[in-house]
Parts: sequence; structure tokens; C-alpha cells
Amino acid sequence: MPTWWKNFVTSFTPETAPIYAAAPTVKVQMLDVIPAPNQRRGEAEISSPDDVSSAKKPNLFDKITRAAGSSTTFFAMLAILGVWVLLGIIFGPTDTWQIILQNTSSIQVYVTDILLIRQSSNAGRSMMTTLAELQSRNKTCERLLRQLPSCSWMETHKEKPKQLLVNGRPIEEEIESLYMINGRQTWFQKTWSKTCHVVSKSVGSVWAFMFYWIGIVVWIFLGIPVQFSNEWQLYINTITALSLTLTSVFLQNIQQQQEDNLEKSLEYALKVDAKVEYRLREITEDTKPNPIHEIPLRPLSRSERAIARFAAIMGSGLGVLISLVALIAWLAVGPILKFDDNWVLIIGTFTGLVGFIDGFVLRNIYAIDETSVALQFRALMYSDSRLLEVLNIPVPLEPVKKLSLSERISLATSALCGHRYASVGAVLVVVGLLVTASILRWSETGQLLCNTPTMIAEGFLLLVLIQAHNFSNMERGRDFNGLLKRRLLLSSYVSDLEDQKH
Repeated sequence: MPTWWKNFVTSFTPETAPIYAAAPTVKVQMLDVIPAPNQRRGEAEISSPDDVSSAKKPNLFDKITRAAGSSTTFFAMLAILGVWVLLGIIFGPTDTWQIILQNTSSIQVYVTDILLIRQSSNAGRSMMTTLAELQSRNKTCERLLRQLPSCSWMETHKEKPKQLLVNGRPIEEEIESLYMINGRQTWFQKTWSKTCHVVSKSVGSVWAFMFYWIGIVVWIFLGIPVQFSNEWQLYINTITALSLTLTSVFLQNIQQQQEDNLEKSLEYALKVDAKVEYRLREITEDTKPNPIHEIPLRPLSRSERAIARFAAIMGSGLGVLISLVALIAWLAVGPILKFDDNWVLIIGTFTGLVGFIDGFVLRNIYAIDETSVALQFRALMYSDSRLLEVLNIPVPLEPVKKLSLSERISLATSALCGHRYASVGAVLVVVGLLVTASILRWSETGQLLCNTPTMIAEGFLLLVLIQAHNFSNMERGRDFNGLLKRRLLLSSYVSDLEDQKH
């Protein structure tokens, strides 16, 4: 089978394979061996042809997903919305002007939901693969240290615990000075990063949740004097569409920022890891490759498997294909319906209903991925701690932040929306709306009933997803700080070891 065809099929196939990795084995050029050309004596060489990992090279769909999360895409979307507002000022806020935004927003949010699912899947698998690499090298380091008599528990515990310095400074000071992990940022990058942090903290708070629903309640009361007319529904759909577009693109942008930062941070940890392995192999002259560490797939209930399959399909090329088929079908029935108001609303109804389910599914897979990654970080912490305790090095512990009442409420709301039964409930709601719209013969009122509640709910779900991102970002920062501290302490200890053979 040609490579291009395999890549094409892979991009349209949900990724469900187990996660595994073996850290690239560090090859040391021994001092008593003639070094290879252009290689200095004692220099480490990282193997690459024999690397074993479940990580896949990004395909075109992955590259599009990454580009969609860039700041360029966000500002381009702001520019498009600016043009729409300008047209409204010039020609007036007509129904057509509002429906154009609603339909365009529905399609954009629908596509963004697909990309968010893909982005979450890629980030989760990439993170887990890197953690498997770290565990793989941990096993090697533990095996190599056992070969050194001076590193046995009996020998290391003859003295008091070692208070190691990293580069001549306490570990806390060294961690704070590691600005080079993410490199030197430009003024724009710093400003944009800080702005995103402030906005995401505000938008993902319980106060934003309350403000959102207060606005909805006010809108409901304003519907009484106008007898809940179609025009009344149209206004909230327009406001919600604007909110959905901004929050969905913003969420994708901050998710990409988090992924990029964690990728750079873990790359730095892997470099420190490789130095530890190099030094130990240099002392022991051991060349046995690093073992494969596999992270088994988490067992899922029947409903969770159904949700995972839905997310896998929507987050693959199949999801894009479904979208294209729906768009072509909508355009095809346009002449039959004479491009009337009902036809205009059809695409918004379809994308709104599917997007409503996507919102709950996204929160569910975020929760599952967050739990899985947290468990792997914890397993790595136990593995590191066991190694440091044998060497009689105090294990640095990260302080746990005490959450405020508002943070606990927002977390509870987020957890409720991420429960598997919430996704099942979303499907039942959509079925109920479809039945209602069918009874109303898919009139303008029937379609607006499908559009309005789902758009309102999806707008709230995006706020919940931003809150989930904020919490995940905080947790991963704490996990990485702990990981890096342990790695630097181990590196400091190993670099001071004298050459010895058992």
C-alpha cells in the first residue's frame, strides 16, 4: 500500500491505539574507544533510527488544527467580525444581516468543535507519550544506579539526607530562573500571553457563569411584552452567535498556547533526563537499550465508549467529511425550497444541534484526559520519589493551592457538565427538539426552537470549557514544576558521582 494512501486513510481514521514509548537510548563514546568522525571523546549521541514510540507524525489535518489555534487565526476572526459590524452600521441591523452571522457562526463553531476535539486528542496523546518516555528512562536510571555500590540504600543512608544545590543555588531559586525553557518572547508574545491569561480567568469564573444566565433571564422577561415573537428569538440568537464565535476561537487559541508551553517544558525535562542517563552509562559502560513503557487504555463504561467513539469520529477526517456532506445537501435543497427563510435556518439548525452535543462531549473527554494525565504524572512522581529516597535525597513537594468558594462552585459546575450522563442527556434533548420541530412541520418557529436553546447552552458550555482549561493549566504547571525539581536534583547527584564499576 503506498505511503500517501496510508497517510490519507490515517487522517480519516480515529486514533485508538495504546500509548507506548521507549526513550531514545543515549549512546556514549567511551574514552578508550576511537571516537567517530566529528565527535569528541565522551560526547553523548542520541539514537534515532531505532526509537520506539506510538507518536505519529502530524498529517495535514493536524497541521490545520494547529494553525487554527494560532493568534493569527484569532485576529483574522476579529477582523471578519469587524467587517460584519461595519456592514450593520452602514445598512442597518436587518434580519438578513443577523441571519448571515448566525449561519456563518454556526458553521464556524461546528468546525471549531471538530478541531477542538482533534486538538484535545492530539495534546493528550502527545503528553502521555512523553510521560511514557520519561518512565522508560526512569527504569533505565534505576537499573544503572543499582549497579553502583555507592548508590545502594545501605551506603546512601549512612549520612544525613543530602541537601543538594543545582548550579550552586537552592532548587527553588533555580526553578524560578528557568525562563529559557520557553525561550525569549517578543513584546507582543508576552503581552498577548498575559492578556489571554487575564481574559480566560475572568471568562472561566463563576461570576461569568452568573452574568451569562442573568442575561438570559432578562431576555426571557423581555419576551413577555412581544409575545415571544420570532424577532425576539432572532436577537438572542445573534448575540449568542457572536459570543460563540469569540469564545470558541479564543478557547482554541489558549489551548494551543498551553500545548506549546507544555511541549517546550517537557522537552527541557527530557534533555535533563538524557544527561542523567548519559552520565550513568558513562560510569557503568552499560549499553542496554531503554525499555518500552506502555500506558494501557483506560477501561470505559458502555456510555463512555459511545461518547469516545463519537468524539473519535468527529475529531477525525470523518467528522470533516460529514460536515461537507451536510453542507452540500443543504446547498442542493436550496432551489427546491426556493432559498426561503426556512432553508436559510436549516444549516444553523443542523450545526446547532450537533454542536450542542459536541459541547458536552468535549467537556467529557477533557475530564477523561485530565484524569488520565494526572494519574500518569502521579505515577511518575512515585517513581521519581522512590529513586530519590534510595539516594537519600529529600523529595520536593509542591504546595497544593486552597481553592476559594467561587472556584469550588465553578469546578463543581464544570464536573457536572463533564459527566457522561450529561452527554447522554444532551442526545435526549436533541431528540426531543427534533420531535417538536417535526410536529411544527419544520416551520420557522420550529427551527428557532431547535436553534435558540441549543445555542444558549453551547455558549455556556464554552465558558465551562475555558474554566476547565484554566484548572488544567494550573495543575499541569504544578506537575511540571515538581517533575523538573526532581530531575534537576537527580542530575546534580549523578554529575558528582565518581567513575566506578561494580
